Amino acid sequence: MNHAFFHTLVQNAKSCKICEEYLSLGPRSVFSIHAERKILVIGQALGTKVHATGILWYGLSGNELRRWLDVDRD
Repeated sequence: MNHAFFHTLVQNAKSCKICEEYLSLGPRSVFSIHAERKILVIGQALGTKVHATGILWYGLSGNELRRWLDVDRD
């Protein structure tokens, strides 16, 4: 993958405000991404805990996802 393209994609996602007027807590793109990863898990509509902390899959939904995938928080 072209690293410049990947970097631009990440920066665009982090700064996106297209839906700002519809979001009561404001826009917040929270993600962890790496060009070499083989699995991508995408969530929608962050909970208030994730929005406040910036920690992906925080709280009960994250615990359940990790249980399903048989992985730990790290």
